Amino acid sequence: MIISYTLQKMADKSTEVEKAIDPIVDLGNLLFIDREPLQGDPNEGLEERARKNTQLLFNNIWQLEQKRVEEAITVTLPVATYRLPREKKMPEKKEPTKWEKYAKEKGIEKRKKDKKVFDEATKEWKPTYGYRRGNDNTKDWLIEIPDNAEDPNKDFFAERREKKKERVAKNEMQRMKNLARQMKTTVKTGPSTEKIIGVGIDAKEKSKQQVRFAVDRAKLATASAGKFQEGLKGEKANVKTGKKRKFEANEAPVSGEKERALQILQRMKSKKAKIVEEKIAAVAGPAREKKEKQEKKGAKDQTRQKSQIHRQQWFKNKVDGKKKGTVGAKKKGANKRNS
Repeated sequence: MIISYTLQKMADKSTEVEKAIDPIVDLGNLLFIDREPLQGDPNEGLEERARKNTQLLFNNIWQLEQKRVEEAITVTLPVATYRLPREKKMPEKKEPTKWEKYAKEKGIEKRKKDKKVFDEATKEWKPTYGYRRGNDNTKDWLIEIPDNAEDPNKDFFAERREKKKERVAKNEMQRMKNLARQMKTTVKTGPSTEKIIGVGIDAKEKSKQQVRFAVDRAKLATASAGKFQEGLKGEKANVKTGKKRKFEANEAPVSGEKERALQILQRMKSKKAKIVEEKIAAVAGPAREKKEKQEKKGAKDQTRQKSQIHRQQWFKNKVDGKKKGTVGAKKKGANKRNS
């Protein structure tokens, strides 16, 4: 958009532009550096200055050797002369592997191998390596037993598979060593001390509860969800079985939703007030600290003040007594004694 707008402005004005100070023009990078100093307000005349600089850059481009390709006129840009700064630092050269060092010492050159190979069995061209490769000896159904075999009755197919696994493991180990050498670290040998993902605790280290949970999960992992699973001899039934969550249907009548809301409201109303001891202790804390300070000062004649806990406990007993009808009976007995 900016280039098209600039070209439209350029078409309305002259293509001849003069500069008091020669600019730096690098056609290889399509770079134009205006070296004239800014005078006054830099925002004034900025658009006109950009138009002149762009016009000069295009004038230098059209002075190059032109070539027509179909209906377009093209030019070949020269080699860049201005060295632009890099955004990121230069990548460090990787340390050569042991094989690369050995090949360089012995003068071994890497030969490019063909990606396809002709398979004699199927008479087709197949990939040299990887899936469905040609001349794959692991697909042979018959192996010729060599004359110098120690045990001709052993499983040569299993031996071939084991050798392949060893080669893969060796290559992976060599790759890890090369990476460690490049990072200037070492590869740890011996058994790993890190926990393997997906592997649980050893059965010998599990507690009784963990073993019980594992047995329950194994029983429920059947097609009938453990309904027809027989128990062990002397095994007690697990009382603490989890309840299966039940979800309401997404589409339900409005009347049912109204009933559920009323049930929730009734449960909220029927709940009794609970005394939270932590909050009471937090409220009674300042009063207790004040009392301890007074006792330290020697104020023995101070009357004992009831704490917030006692007040709430007395209020709770009073409310409970009204509900049971014991408060009225106590008052009647006290009136008889007074008379």
